[in-house]
Formats: sequence, C-alpha cells, structure tokens
Amino acid sequence: METNIILLITLIICLLLNNYIGLYISRKHGTKIPRWSSIVKSRDYTFYLIYIFYIALIVNAIISILKEKYIFLLALLGFILILLSAYINFVARRDLARYWTPFASTGKEQKLVKTGIYAKVRHPIYLSGLILSLGFTLIAGNLYGLLFFTLSLVAFVIRIKKEERELITRFGEEYRQYAKETPLLIPKLKGK
Repeated sequence: METNIILLITLIICLLLNNYIGLYISRKHGTKIPRWSSIVKSRDYTFYLIYIFYIALIVNAIISILKEKYIFLLALLGFILILLSAYINFVARRDLARYWTPFASTGKEQKLVKTGIYAKVRHPIYLSGLILSLGFTLIAGNLYGLLFFTLSLVAFVIRIKKEERELITRFGEEYRQYAKETPLLIPKLKGK
C-alpha cells in the first residue's frame, strides 16, 4: 500500500508541475490567460475533446494505482514521460512567450515563432500533450488507457490540422516554407 501512496503523490506532483509550469511561463511573459468561461464560449471542440480524454487518462491512472492494477516498470516509464512532457511544455511555452493561447488560433499581433524548440518541431506543445497522455496510459497499464490515448491522439490530429489551416491563413507563404523545413511533431535526428 505504501508504494501506491508514493505513486499517487508522485502523480499529483507531476500533474501540478505539468499544468502550472506553462501557466507560470505564460504569465511571466504577459500573456492574458483566458478564464474557463471564455474557453467554453469559444466552442473549440477539439480543446474539449483533448481535455475530456486527458481527464479520463488521469482518472484511469489514479484508479489503477489505487487498485494496485499497474505494472511498476511501465508506471515508472510513464512518470519519466510525464517529466519529459513537462520539460517540453516549459521550453515551448518559454519560446512562444506571450503568443501562447489555448485556442487553435492566432492573435492579431502574433508573429511566427521559428526559433528555439520551434526550429525543431512546429507543434511542441501538442507533442508535450501526446507524451503526457502516453505517460498516463503507461501508468494505468490497461486497455482503457490505450483506448483513451487513441481517442486523445485522434483529437490532437484534428486540432493540429485546424491550427495548421489557421497558421497558413494568418502567415501564408512564410508558414508554408516553415512547414516544409520543420517537422510537425517528431524532430529530425541528426545524421549524415
């Protein structure tokens, strides 16, 4: 039972770290963080789907821990992925600075960020979210987690396509060129 409590506390700490690190960075750069009511009014269904599956993955992981239904090595790998996700989220939000928004849209004053982590991948925050979701899936170590992860993946793909269209509309040829040179989610490995 002690292991379960330690895992549960670790999960809560990882959740807090991952969720609030990005908000801290955004606030530090003067980003106006919208209230939940604004997000709900936006009718951004991809955001809703991602968060519904995110919550389902968290609840599934917690239940697996409490019922001792997890596989320890998979859970450990899951926690490592959650920490990796927090790091990617931190770097991406830092590099994006005041231009971050929870909506799949751009602001009037937004510039196309192509430096830092954005020189490696076009959507590092979504990469972070997918790694986070995979981390919860591994912690739970069950078919429900796999189902929720798969649904989450579909929601992320839909959202990324929506945002790509928005970015092309906003930045035109500059974004098209950036998209040709920069991978969507998975950085290129340096080779010969």
